[in-house]
Amino acid sequence: MSELTPDPTVEEVATGPAADAASVPVGGDQIVGMSFDKVTRAEEVLLALVHLQQEGEIALHDAVIAAKDEHGKVRIHQTIDPTVGQSAVQGGFWGTLVGMLFGPAFFVGTIAGAAGGALMARLVDLGLDDRWVREVGDWLDPGTSALLLLVSEDVRPAVVAELSRYEGRVLYCTFPDAVREELERALSHER
Repeated sequence: MSELTPDPTVEEVATGPAADAASVPVGGDQIVGMSFDKVTRAEEVLLALVHLQQEGEIALHDAVIAAKDEHGKVRIHQTIDPTVGQSAVQGGFWGTLVGMLFGPAFFVGTIAGAAGGALMARLVDLGLDDRWVREVGDWLDPGTSALLLLVSEDVRPAVVAELSRYEGRVLYCTFPDAVREELERALSHER
């Protein structure tokens, strides 16, 4: 694939409390990329996996949805990626708190905290690689979507059972081959 340049048809939406990302899994983290035949299917699967996370069945560290509409426009939704504004607000809150505790430096603390939070959002890159995510979006066929996950631990039976409710395919997986094959069987409805 050639060098990726910004594409005016790609719209990025970033929401959530954490950071954006590395292309190689860190520690015990694994990357799983799945594609689906409908633009909204990746969102449905992510919602189901978030419910499983709340039940302790999976540990999601980053989740990105890439969807290409019928006209070829790619939409990237980074669910766990702080924006500069969000980080500045959080930094400002902590700066205000420190300023209130330690006296007249109230406003200085607020400003320093906001600036530090905004800078951290610009510098920290802990999840899935943004360039790779954009490439996956470009590779999608019109009318399809992909769910890209950074997860830790093993894939538990409850996760495989949930994925078997959806039809899709594994695009990329850093888990061992046996786990990849289990995910492929679940998404292809093979038993």
